[in-house]
Amino acid sequence: MRKILLGTTAVVGAALLAPAVAVAQEAPTVRIGGFFRAYYGYTQQTGRNSTQVTTPATPGSPALVGSTLPTGTAGGTGNLGVDSTGNVARLSKNDFSTDAEVHVFVNGKTANGLSYGAVIEIAFNQQEGRNIVQQRASTGKSTASIDEYYAFIASPTFGQIRFGDEDGPVGGLMNSGVVTNFGSGGVYGDRESFVSRQANDRTTTAPGSLGDNTKIIYLSPQFFGFDFGASYAFNYNEGEDTGCSSNQSSGYCDTAYAFTGASGVGIAAAGPNFSARRNEVQAAARWRGSLAGIGLAVTGGYVGAGAARELSLTGTQSRVFNNLNVFQVGAQASAYGFTVGAQYEHGDANFFWGNTIRGDRPMDQFFAGLSYTAGPFTVGGNYVIGTFEGNSRSQYNAAGAGSNAALIANASAPGATGYGAGMMRRLGYGVGGNYRLAPGLDLLAEFSSYTVAERGRDLDPSNPGVQDKATAKVFILGTRLAF
Repeated sequence: MRKILLGTTAVVGAALLAPAVAVAQEAPTVRIGGFFRAYYGYTQQTGRNSTQVTTPATPGSPALVGSTLPTGTAGGTGNLGVDSTGNVARLSKNDFSTDAEVHVFVNGKTANGLSYGAVIEIAFNQQEGRNIVQQRASTGKSTASIDEYYAFIASPTFGQIRFGDEDGPVGGLMNSGVVTNFGSGGVYGDRESFVSRQANDRTTTAPGSLGDNTKIIYLSPQFFGFDFGASYAFNYNEGEDTGCSSNQSSGYCDTAYAFTGASGVGIAAAGPNFSARRNEVQAAARWRGSLAGIGLAVTGGYVGAGAARELSLTGTQSRVFNNLNVFQVGAQASAYGFTVGAQYEHGDANFFWGNTIRGDRPMDQFFAGLSYTAGPFTVGGNYVIGTFEGNSRSQYNAAGAGSNAALIANASAPGATGYGAGMMRRLGYGVGGNYRLAPGLDLLAEFSSYTVAERGRDLDPSNPGVQDKATAKVFILGTRLAF
């Protein structure tokens, strides 16, 4: 999600790779860049002091209520649960957090004026927690991985084409109105590094969290203040290979368009990485200019994608998901050190940018932000509020056996109400500032709060009764170096 923040990959890449007038043919040159940041964080989070882990259970059983399951599985483990056999961990409110990326920029120029090259971004935060391998070895949180990598070819006349794992026009490259140039980004900043997945109050539906799936992207030059962009991806996955780690296919296979377990208990609230998203298209048009000394930008965009289907053991395919279908509009203005912006999104998507179940309500989300820069100081704040289909399992559990067949029948019925039984509200805000010590080196402080609320859903099963609201508040103090 942090791809949209000032100084990170989408902004840096766009600035460095903008088409330029060719002078002479140039062999590819390589430059190393990236960032390093180190923070202190203080976190207050609902249910943080007692984290239970449920044991595998049967769909529809009480042990599933309030737990978080792996997508597409009939049972599994999660961060919270009501199962008496679960384990308990008590978490401190204080922590240090470090993160870094190394970016490799390759730039060349042809004799006929085309710029070309590639960007490779190596991240060191592949996992949220330590992973045990074969009961003895383990891999740590700072395991290296690829964040984004893509090749490009550009012309000052015809625009730029990118091919690889990268944000799309709506996913971070052309958005307007998303003001995050203070602190670590406010509600869309680095707060997630300190929040555990208690009630999905770690996840924000930012444009940058739409995904870096492998795609082909076109970005036009600017004509009279206007430019446009479009991208296409076959599915949500990225990188090489097929995504099928064995000859037993699953939804994590890149090209899977129908698979058993697609309508399983976990996937209704799952992210798009479970291969539900198919044939993704992003398109955006933008105008940038000035009026009476005020810098203005306005963007309108669209994201659409098909969805995988449930495959029965007899080979029957059933449609259980809505297509991804989201419209976005944003605008911002800058003058005298102030920047103000707003963005609105509406359409069929859940809060993970995943496909919703048929009959689910659409998402509606509004974002607003304001910042002020004076010399080396920048301060600001932003706010986001959204409504999404609920994640309550009461309707599913009441369906009877709790089988996939019951869910399919419910989602396919006329006037179906979908998987969730209620509306989820998500509200957050962030305020902060930073001081530029030297070029690329900032000190920053920030406070953010993010709340998830859903009537009838127990967001903190560690406490008696139904706790239908969960909040994570994070204070960050630290430094960030971009190079």
